[in-house]
Amino acid sequence: MNRKLTGILSVLALSAFTFAQEPAAATAAPAAAAPVEEAAPVAVRGADAAAPVAAPVAAPAEQAAPAAVAAAPAAPAEEPVAEPAVVVAPKAVRGADDADKTAASAKAVEQFRDARNMVLYETVYTREDGVPVRTVYVAQREGRDTVSMDELRGLYPMKFKIGARASVGAYQLAGNDWDADQYSGVTWRAGLVSIIPLNEYTMGIKLGVLYEQSKASESYYVGEDAIPTNFRFSQKKIDVPVLFTFKSAASKFFFDLGVEMSIPLYDKLRTSYTDKNDEKHSERVDLLDDYRTNLDWAFVFGFSIMANEYLSLDISANLGVSDLYDGHRKNMNMNLDASSLNFGLTVYPF
Repeated sequence: MNRKLTGILSVLALSAFTFAQEPAAATAAPAAAAPVEEAAPVAVRGADAAAPVAAPVAAPAEQAAPAAVAAAPAAPAEEPVAEPAVVVAPKAVRGADDADKTAASAKAVEQFRDARNMVLYETVYTREDGVPVRTVYVAQREGRDTVSMDELRGLYPMKFKIGARASVGAYQLAGNDWDADQYSGVTWRAGLVSIIPLNEYTMGIKLGVLYEQSKASESYYVGEDAIPTNFRFSQKKIDVPVLFTFKSAASKFFFDLGVEMSIPLYDKLRTSYTDKNDEKHSERVDLLDDYRTNLDWAFVFGFSIMANEYLSLDISANLGVSDLYDGHRKNMNMNLDASSLNFGLTVYPF
């Protein structure tokens, strides 16, 4: 009976001591009470063990207070303030970088497929024979060391261009008969031309408006007295060539073929001779009034080479297919057509 009473008093004393602690230690009481609840059955097993059991049971109760006090400042550490910010932020940054890299890679692939995009040669290493081994990088902006996709593949597109052309050449007025008169001289032209592509690389149309001025002359013996007489033509006209131009996709060499219409503006014939009495005679006739036709037509073929994107060297042959004049003059065959061989230069600023 004394043993049971001693155990009950021990439990009551322990409970009173626990409730007497500060409110902060109340939360730790269940943890400290657990050994006490287990200690009560142990005290029933033997009378000799009652005193030793009571002392150890009280000791953990006394140590519970420091544990509870230590737990009080640890409560704020449970608030999720620093840890999520420190851990999550770097992951978010890395994820954004990966997404940007993926998007940039996809964009680079699309730009690489675009024929108008620029690519950049980068030397990786140089072989023993001195030949650089290169790779190609996509560049969003054209720079000093960039080339186009067409240049990378060795292709030269047919581009729309407008330029200024100037040319000089040999000029001839001749008849269709084997014994017809012929007059030789020079011609020069200047004006605007344009290239209009019909496909991407190989075919286009060349149109132009050119001012032409030419002179041709020759001397013949005229009349029964065989007096040497000089005939000189001075002409001005507007030429409108309409040409088809062809080239291969990988070439800068153009072949031109088409027709040219000429509108006469000025055409005068000067005839001069010296008679047997050493007297000089000269006559000037305006051929536009009575002889010159309204339009002249010529068949044109030629070549041009693009020296670079802005400069072209041109060669063309104009073969007249219509008579320049109607009617006849004394001592002169007016059945004439015009032909020329021209060498020119075209500048394409656009």
